[in-house]
Amino acid sequence: SISVWDSARHQRNNLLAECDWTQLPDSPLSDAAKLEWQNYRQALRDLPETHEAVNLIDEVVFPTPPNL
Repeated sequence: SISVWDSARHQRNNLLAECDWTQLPDSPLSDAAKLEWQNYRQALRDLPETHEAVNLIDEVVFPTPPNL
């Protein structure tokens, strides 16, 4: 069976992939916007550490992406 973290990791990886473009050198975003997205992406990568005691996928709180 799929664990909570296998499911959360899959969702997190999809969210990261969707915003990879924000960190590319030719991204149309301002430096400030790139930094916001960089912080969002770091929060996604930190999910396992910030939700160690979670037992249900519904308890995983994903960060809110910055506005475009």
